[in-house]
Amino acid sequence: MKIPEQRIQKQRYCPMKKDKVPFSQNIGVQSPDFEEARCFINSRIDDREVSPLSASGSAENLLTWQPLGGTTLFGAKWSEKVHIQSDAQSTFHAVMVLSGNIHCNTLNQDVAANSLLLIAPGKLADLVWEKSTRAVVISLSRQALIDHLGIPGLEFLRDTTTIVPDKHQDAQMLRNGIECLAQQHEICGGNIGLPVQKQWESLLVAQLSDQLRRPGMENPTILPGRIRLATEWILTHIREPISVCDLLRVTGASKRSLESGFRTHLNTTPAKFILCHKLKGVRKTLQSNPDISIGDAAFSYGFGHLSHFAKQYQNAFGELPSETVRQCRDAIFVLPKKARSGAK
Repeated sequence: MKIPEQRIQKQRYCPMKKDKVPFSQNIGVQSPDFEEARCFINSRIDDREVSPLSASGSAENLLTWQPLGGTTLFGAKWSEKVHIQSDAQSTFHAVMVLSGNIHCNTLNQDVAANSLLLIAPGKLADLVWEKSTRAVVISLSRQALIDHLGIPGLEFLRDTTTIVPDKHQDAQMLRNGIECLAQQHEICGGNIGLPVQKQWESLLVAQLSDQLRRPGMENPTILPGRIRLATEWILTHIREPISVCDLLRVTGASKRSLESGFRTHLNTTPAKFILCHKLKGVRKTLQSNPDISIGDAAFSYGFGHLSHFAKQYQNAFGELPSETVRQCRDAIFVLPKKARSGAK
């Protein structure tokens, strides 16, 4: 696997040992205090309760982290057997077990070493980690999923919790990807630049894409005639005011059959489909031209009330429009010396 390139200073580097927690250059917690660990986790992802189930010694919990754009990876090794619970999650979480065992109470199944657990948005995390189990927890960015998978919303993705066994190709590829990322983390002293972070984020989402998609919806472009006509008409006229009545006129379908077709084949409604693609249009405009005003970008897609638009945008992408603009302005690629000289 090719590691994304980044200019770095030469420094000593040792491959990750089998018993080491990845991303050790960025240590969040290294102590036996479970409350400290809980606070660290909850400051970065959906709230979780952390309850030790044993008390065999004074070994330290170790939690590390590596941001990848809007996605965050956490390395974890608990000093005791521990029970971790969360409320309904706002985005996908993946848990790659490196060694040891995690029991998923929701499925009443064990997640063995080198296996992958995927927890869908809206589902609970209810996990028992055996003592000294090492794992990487990935909190996937909603906006990265939407951008890289080319979907209008998370409703196109899996809505269940599932285990991918260790011998499955997707689990093996993700494990290899994490190891490569951990190596680059060590080489860079934990300081991976934002442009390279984005490349890694895209790579991880691509590796997980088959597992993330909702079963039976692998190719949502294969649609019945009238539903396909409606979606194509929407995309062609996405900058114009569009109503469900327009779709009824264009397709000749009844409102009931149109609504039913969208729900059956796209798992959404016509109105939500229109909104999703208008929001995606604004997002692409902001990303391609960070100097445009947010108001102008929103108005060009028919959003008249900026405060309401900003709330809808944040619900769709997990960030405000101003944050999208700021990230685009910050993500400036610096060409290596050879590339600069070759361009002259």
